[in-house]
Amino acid sequence: MDATEIIEVSDPRRLVARPAVSVLMLAYNHGSCVAEAIEGVLAQRCSFPFELIIGEDASPDNTLEIALDYQARFPDIVRVIRSRANVGMLANARRIFDRSRGEFVAYCEGDDFWCATDKLQRQVQMMQTDAGIGVVHTDWVKSRYVQGRWRVDWKRTAHRRVPRHYLEGNLFATFFNPKILRTCTRLARREVVAACLDSSLGQTPYGFGDTVLAAFTTASWRVGYLADVTAVYRISPRSALRSGVAARVRFLRSALRFDTDARAHFAGRADYPEAYRWELAVGLLLWGIRARDFTACRDALGDLRAHFTPAGFVRQGWKALLMRLPGIHDVHDHARDRAA
Repeated sequence: MDATEIIEVSDPRRLVARPAVSVLMLAYNHGSCVAEAIEGVLAQRCSFPFELIIGEDASPDNTLEIALDYQARFPDIVRVIRSRANVGMLANARRIFDRSRGEFVAYCEGDDFWCATDKLQRQVQMMQTDAGIGVVHTDWVKSRYVQGRWRVDWKRTAHRRVPRHYLEGNLFATFFNPKILRTCTRLARREVVAACLDSSLGQTPYGFGDTVLAAFTTASWRVGYLADVTAVYRISPRSALRSGVAARVRFLRSALRFDTDARAHFAGRADYPEAYRWELAVGLLLWGIRARDFTACRDALGDLRAHFTPAGFVRQGWKALLMRLPGIHDVHDHARDRAA
């Protein structure tokens, strides 16, 4: 038997027949928190059926044991997809999507959780009333591990100072904004996700998938938004961005490769965000310095010279700052309003 052969643990006789939503949950080494993630999904109060598909990727801890326990207790909703060997994040994401049945697809990774029981109901309603919306997202909060326990800062919501035009509507020009379209808040049309995964961008292993889906979706669809907090995102020290400076450098290099491919994929789009590459190249330079990776520093400087004139560097840097720093953006908007 191939160690990567897919094994599904479910009860076809008891599963809901036509789920409107498939909730996809990637789970790897999440034994300490995956139960909370599952409970947040099971707590949803909906007028339609939904399913939860847990992609358990051969964790060294008790993640699989917990997932199987929930499948046994909730056989009408929970399905577990696994293999004997680890297949990695991208392959795990693809295999659970391929087995999903819902018209809509929602996401909640095993170390995050939903905190609003009407999340799916409200998102589906918005989708059903506007055929031009491809994805609906919401506000969210962070949870940090402090003194031996996870603490949620409910007051500092991610969108508390983000202008509305960055949150809904046509967002292709700012698809890379790190505060929007957070994975644990998204609900997307199945056709959108399928088209993305089947595209050249979706089939390339960049080491991340959230920005790829954000770019692909916003290029052709409008974004819907619910202003309420529905999800909690854990700041995990083991993530790709927080497992050391070398990991951060690798992540930025991968993101630069994605930007190069995305520019080709969306060739002819005048609204493709040049500021995205500015952020990535400047980030690679700064993290290269911190890591004492002089090859990364050299590559970052070369990339900036290749893509930006001095005036373009200042212009795109200003755009990036306007998007990321609310205080600067508030001043900019106030001056624009006065001029109008």
